[in-house]
Amino acid sequence: MAYVDEKIALLEREARWQEKEAETENAPMEERQDETRYLTLEEMLGAVREGSVAFPDREKFEFGIREVLSEKIPMPLVKDIFTGVEENEDMSIFYDEDRGISQMITLADRPITEGSIGEWKKQMEGGMQELNSYAEVTKEKVLENLDYLISRTPTAKGWVYNICYRLRAGSGRVAGNYNCFEKDKKTYGIMLEALVLRLNETITDGVKMS
Repeated sequence: MAYVDEKIALLEREARWQEKEAETENAPMEERQDETRYLTLEEMLGAVREGSVAFPDREKFEFGIREVLSEKIPMPLVKDIFTGVEENEDMSIFYDEDRGISQMITLADRPITEGSIGEWKKQMEGGMQELNSYAEVTKEKVLENLDYLISRTPTAKGWVYNICYRLRAGSGRVAGNYNCFEKDKKTYGIMLEALVLRLNETITDGVKMS
């Protein structure tokens, strides 16, 4: 569970930064943001397939596919934004401290796909309790090659939006965890969920690395 503890520490650092940024926001800006027309999940998935997206505030991201872990998983990834990267055969972590975005994928030492998604949800909630934390699951989804859960988790300074998934394809030992701040769930959160959907597609289609 060492990597879980490290991840929580990272999220707490991100939350501290987010609280500082939130103090500079004013009410009129928040009201205008509420009226913004955000991309749907299907629209975002289309943008990921195309290789780039532009958000309403004109912030742009590009996407690629990177082969990760010893199982050579074709992982869709946001390009050229990460301030930190840690990679080995069992774990790959990509995080952007400026935006509070992270993508993590790990290889467990045993299969983790036994049981239904409902049972997995209970295991995750129990695991968070053991870490003296909490996860409120807001979405459960079963796809062709993977299952995923979306939840919101409190940190020392704010809420984090989490997407956890487990691959049923291959050895059944691969799991991932993508995060952003909850206030960004309509932009970065939808983008990260679309990357999970795209991962499901890349496994089916055998998409080439880029």
